Amino acid sequence: MQIKLGEKIKELRKRDGRKQEDLANALGVTAQAVSRWESNGGYPDMSMIPAIANYFHTTIDALFGYNNDRDKKIKDYIQKGNRLLTGNDSDIAECICFMKEALVEFPAEPELQMCLAYALKLKGLKETDKPNIYLKEAAYLYEELSKQNNDVIIPLLDTYSMMGEYDKAEKKALEQPKVRMSREVLLAPLFNEKNGKQYQGEAILSLLHELRYAIEFAVTKNEKLANSKEGIDILLSIHHLYERIFGEKCYGKFHSDFCMNYLSCARIACNIKDYDNALKYFDSAFIHYTNYLELQHDECFKNDHFDAPLLTSVNNTAIPVVMLKSEYFKDILSCMPEDISSQIRTNSRYITLFN
Repeated sequence: MQIKLGEKIKELRKRDGRKQEDLANALGVTAQAVSRWESNGGYPDMSMIPAIANYFHTTIDALFGYNNDRDKKIKDYIQKGNRLLTGNDSDIAECICFMKEALVEFPAEPELQMCLAYALKLKGLKETDKPNIYLKEAAYLYEELSKQNNDVIIPLLDTYSMMGEYDKAEKKALEQPKVRMSREVLLAPLFNEKNGKQYQGEAILSLLHELRYAIEFAVTKNEKLANSKEGIDILLSIHHLYERIFGEKCYGKFHSDFCMNYLSCARIACNIKDYDNALKYFDSAFIHYTNYLELQHDECFKNDHFDAPLLTSVNNTAIPVVMLKSEYFKDILSCMPEDISSQIRTNSRYITLFN
């Protein structure tokens, strides 16, 4: 790392509106000495570094510019790791090696650990050996991360489930608060004016999102419902509830929920060989998929702004929706007869799915 201590001292001094003489008097040196530092003609004695940091109310790391370099390097590592995660098996294996090397440089860095854990989980999905060393290592990382970040509980439980460690998954899940004790539910009734409407809207969105997921999971795992029109009707009832609450103007990132709901309907329609409706649900899912992609750079997507009466005061729910991928649509096509799937693949309307 190139040390630019003099430039940093000059930057901080000007930020605070101080003269070279002010810093010199505080440190017991001459103004000429400060001038030499700032022009990179020399460095302060190491014993003065803590006093200089205190004078500018900053850290020694920040004084040397280390924080910026560190953060940039970690960000670059994460970006490379995420690129590798979207590739093939060899890319995922490379990601695992790369993240482990990064963690040697930055031990216990949470973002790097998260990326490594996810890579190990993806690798473990394709392994048939037991015990699955990749899933075991991923579970260990998620356990460590869960001590500081409750959001890690979900991938941890998923990893335990994949390992067949249902007792561990159940024990960890039972340690978590009940729905009634969630942040969103507790905040909703506490305020009457602006904050009250915001928290009420966030509670509605959070509970609606989790309800959709719970019902969709239950329907698709129920053999009878997953192979009958009744299952589709249940899924569509959730869809209609969404529409009544959101209205028709702005769904933001919740286009993801609509898309996944329609894809589940399409799968069930394929199961019962109702391919006309399967195509209809497939197309509806695609509309929400394209809207989702288009809105990713829109304020409505970033800030969870909605026009519906119950949601107008919502700012940002931070609800982790499913990041939509074209692979989800390709998976549905594999359930359709060849002539129908071929018709979709050659339709210019769906060109973004197959590029």
